[in-house]
Amino acid sequence: MSGTTGTAHGAKKRDYWWTVLVVDPVALPVVRWLARKRLLSPDQVSILSLAIGVAVGPAFATATRAGLIAGAVLFYVSFMFDCVDGKLARATGVSSSKGELLDRLGDGARRASAGFGLVVYLWRTGEHADFLWAAAFAILAAYFMEISGGAERGEPKGSVARALARHRLLPNPGMPDVSALAYVIGPLTTLVVPALWVGIVLVVIGIARVMLKAVTA
Repeated sequence: MSGTTGTAHGAKKRDYWWTVLVVDPVALPVVRWLARKRLLSPDQVSILSLAIGVAVGPAFATATRAGLIAGAVLFYVSFMFDCVDGKLARATGVSSSKGELLDRLGDGARRASAGFGLVVYLWRTGEHADFLWAAAFAILAAYFMEISGGAERGEPKGSVARALARHRLLPNPGMPDVSALAYVIGPLTTLVVPALWVGIVLVVIGIARVMLKAVTA
């Protein structure tokens, strides 16, 4: 959970497209309700997100259409609560090192579970070495998360970035967007492997941008 300055109800001033357009319409009402009722603390929401996220992989690993749908829905709900915990912490002025650790653990557990689940799914249902695409995406995504240091939250530069900022949108896709493509959109549409291909390309571009920035800094 971060102390980043945000808008009402703990929303960040700017965020990734998937978060702003697809998750926040659900997450913000939940934050308002929890902040008013005081039923759960941010840490308890983090634990809930972690528990739901761990269930993504077993759902995918059933290698059924129903399992793909269930895993995608669980991934979305887990990420939604992952967003809720940070927003709730900012909205209520509660923050702790334990909360930040729980947040990282939950995020990592959700991605690892989803990645492992898709590997098993493609091992059981794919042809040839399709399962390797899921493994490659999971490894590259973990590496990108390790080196990226999070979103670029500075003042927007350029007319396009400023125009997007007026709608709370960051100019470049991030791991929430790419993960949603691989672990929500791909499974829901059954286009699992094509979604992983696009995800791998986007992650590689992201890694290249981080490295180029480091070299030219």
